[in-house]
Amino acid sequence: MLKQPVSTDSSVAKVLAYARDRIISGEFEPGTKLLPKVLAENCQTSLIPVREAFRALESEGLVTFIHNRGVWVSPLSFEDLNDLYSVRFLIESDTVKVSEPFTRVEIEQLEKYLKEARRAAKNGHEAKIISLNRSFHFLIYEKAKSPWRMNLIENLWSHTERYQRLSVHLRHDAADDEHQAIVDCLASGDHNGASKALQIHLDTTAKLLAATYKK
Repeated sequence: MLKQPVSTDSSVAKVLAYARDRIISGEFEPGTKLLPKVLAENCQTSLIPVREAFRALESEGLVTFIHNRGVWVSPLSFEDLNDLYSVRFLIESDTVKVSEPFTRVEIEQLEKYLKEARRAAKNGHEAKIISLNRSFHFLIYEKAKSPWRMNLIENLWSHTERYQRLSVHLRHDAADDEHQAIVDCLASGDHNGASKALQIHLDTTAKLLAATYKK
C-alpha cells in the first residue's frame, strides 16, 4: 500500500507520527485497540485529526478498521511476513542492481555502519542495531536515484521494522557476514553480485522469522 497524502494540518501530522512511531516500535502491540479519545488527549488535539490520522495509518496497512468495533493495530503473521519479504526481495535487490557506482567515502560510511552495528550487537543495544541497519540499507538504495523506488521501500520498511524487532533476537551477529558481502561487492563495482548478496540476506532473515510463526 502506498501512503496516502497527509493533511497539511499540523495536528494530523502530530497524531500520525505519535501513533505510527508507537506501532512500529511495538509499544502499541499487534491486536491492540486504539482509542481515539486517548490519542486525542495525548496529542492535545480534537477527535477530527485522530480520525484523519487513522485513515492514513490504514492506507499504510498499520491499522485495521473493524466494523462497529473500532481501530486495531494490524497483526503480525506468517502470511504477512512472507508477502512482505517477497516484495522486498524483488524491489530492493533490483534497486541495488541499478544503483550508481559507490565512491570510496560511501563505502567507508557503509563499513562504519557495520562496525557500529557489531559494537551495538555485542552490547545488546537492539534499538541501535535496527537504526544502523536502516541507515546501511538506505544509503545503498538512495544510490538508485529513484524517488518512486524510495517511496515503495520506505513504506515496506515501516512494516518490516515491526518484524526486525523480532529478528534481532534471532540474529545476534546483526547479519554481519551478509552485510559485509554486500559491501565487498559494491566496493568492487559488482552490483549484480551485491544484488544476489542482498537476496541471500533477505531470504535468510525471512526464513528465520518464519520459523517462529510455525512453532
